[in-house]
Formats: sequence, structure tokens, C-alpha cells
Amino acid sequence: MKFDIHIHTKYSSDGEMDPNFVVKLAKKKNYDGLVITDHNSMDAYKNIEKEGLTIIKGVEVSSCCGHILAININEMIPKGLSVQETIERIKDQDGIAIAAHPYRFWSGLGEKNTRSGKFDAIEILNSRSFKKDNERAKKLAESMKLPGTAGSDAHLPYEFGRAWIIVKDDLIKEIKNGTAEIGGFSRNAFDTVHYVGRSITLWAERGFKRI
Repeated sequence: MKFDIHIHTKYSSDGEMDPNFVVKLAKKKNYDGLVITDHNSMDAYKNIEKEGLTIIKGVEVSSCCGHILAININEMIPKGLSVQETIERIKDQDGIAIAAHPYRFWSGLGEKNTRSGKFDAIEILNSRSFKKDNERAKKLAESMKLPGTAGSDAHLPYEFGRAWIIVKDDLIKEIKNGTAEIGGFSRNAFDTVHYVGRSITLWAERGFKRI
């Protein structure tokens, strides 16, 4: 089963896609399931049509120190909490906590904060991150003896499915035990020009505040 577990819709302040458009895109690209992880919002799940896909609820939580993916949860996690308290709130719901793109300047936790939390996994292949940052994340996961995950971090249609996870049966279990297969692509030069320009524009529109 092929999943993209890091996707944003119009319910993220920097996203554009309708949730049901994302479902249709996943079907078109032969994905079996997905996790929508909007920034501090689970509104995408209110009226979503599954269309035969396995859809697991999630959110990208803005902790005090950077972004954390909360996968397999049913209720929102408050933003602004400490790294460990955010993780504990996720695990209280039997979810898994993943350190998202830890080396991203804008929103990554950084190495110190990642090491401080009891994460279930670390995102080591994010299609909106530089290859060097993904490689650093992989080394960090290995040093912490944690599984690695992959996700497109798609905010726009062309970004969907550029990183994926393949599992035999149970996504959550196989992420935790490190048996999931990952694949995908890092950010290229074209992506960088588009990403930086768009990010700065949206940052200015938010009054120079981070998400």
C-alpha cells in the first residue's frame, strides 16, 4: 500500500488544494492512502470523500520550537506547547509523533530539540527540503535509532506524491517498527526558486510571523 503522509490543503494558511481534490489526485496517481496534515487544523476531514482510499487523520502541529507531525489522531493538539508535551498529547490519542523536516530553517525543530523529544520517527525525506537537509535528517535518525519517514509536504498539486511510504498492511505499526519502505525526491533548483518566492510572500502576508 502506497501512502503520502504529509499533505496540505486550503485549510493550511499556505495551502491551496481542496481536500476532495487531493483524494482525486491520489487516486489518479495510484496511491492507496494518505494523511492530510494541515497546519494546526483538522477541518479537511469534515466533509472528505474517501473514494476507496485509506485515509488516516493527522495534523502538523506548531510546537514552541518547530513542526511535529501527529499521525493517527482524532482531536486537535494545541499549538505552542513544548516539544515533549506535544508528543505526549499525540501519544495520549494513540497517535505517532514524527519530527518534521528537522533541519528546515523556517520551521524545523533543529537537532537539539529533536533529540530532546521521545519521537516515534523522524522525517528523513521531505520533497520540499534540500537533499543535504534530508541526508542530515537521515543521519540524525540513525544516530537516535529511530525509523525514518517520507512525505511530499505538498501544498500545490504538482508537489503531491513526490515522496511516499509503502507498507504491507498497517501504516502506523510499520512506521514504528521501521519496516516501511520509503522513496521520493528532494527539492531541486526549480522547486527552490518557486518555494522561496512563495514562502517569502506568504510570510509577509502573515505579518512576518511563522506558522
